[in-house]
Amino acid sequence: LLSSQYENGGFPQYFPLKKGYYTHITFNDDAMIGVLNLLRDIANGSEDHRFVDEALGKRCEAAVARSVELIVKLQVVIGGRKAVWAPQYDEITLKPAWARKFEPPALTAGESVGVVKFLMKEKPTPGITNAVESAVKWFEANKIKGHRWERVNGESKLTKDPSAPPIWARFYEIETGKPIFIGRDSVIKYDVTQIEAERRNGYAWYVDGAQDLVTKDYLKWRSSIEKGLREK
Repeated sequence: LLSSQYENGGFPQYFPLKKGYYTHITFNDDAMIGVLNLLRDIANGSEDHRFVDEALGKRCEAAVARSVELIVKLQVVIGGRKAVWAPQYDEITLKPAWARKFEPPALTAGESVGVVKFLMKEKPTPGITNAVESAVKWFEANKIKGHRWERVNGESKLTKDPSAPPIWARFYEIETGKPIFIGRDSVIKYDVTQIEAERRNGYAWYVDGAQDLVTKDYLKWRSSIEKGLREK
């Protein structure tokens, strides 16, 4: 894992490297965050990783620090305001990039939850605090109320339900902020019913993970920071 890390702090989807989108810095499916959570556990000497020697633990700690700096840098800025993160980034230009035909450069309300939770467990530097606060504001501003993403007779559908908890689209267009959906033809649509059934039913086009992040995890994190400030 340490050998797979780029000098800029990112991690590719596959290692050893192979041509294609596999070389991109990948948050999709929590790839990079999964690696970082493991490396941080090792660096912190968690119960399951006490067999790791101190020198290797220090290397893990340094790797996490490089990635944290990059993560803060990769947060997409729209109109001068930080939003959330893209699913994958070009490892050279650090710009949001295409992956599979139905995974365009976009804002992801799915994997960005894991990114924020990861940052919340780091020392709350001004940069990290700003990143978390900005992401939470974005989630609040872009939640979808009164609808439920559910399976009806084998079909995934967005149905109206005033009692439904908030959900978020998996992808939001960077330029417009609109939820987007895309099939294997790589043509962006703004209505999930306009993509083929195979993709509509085979992908999580709406997610709800940000609900606990905003209403529970963030409040605990904010309270912890305020407590630390009072004790100084």
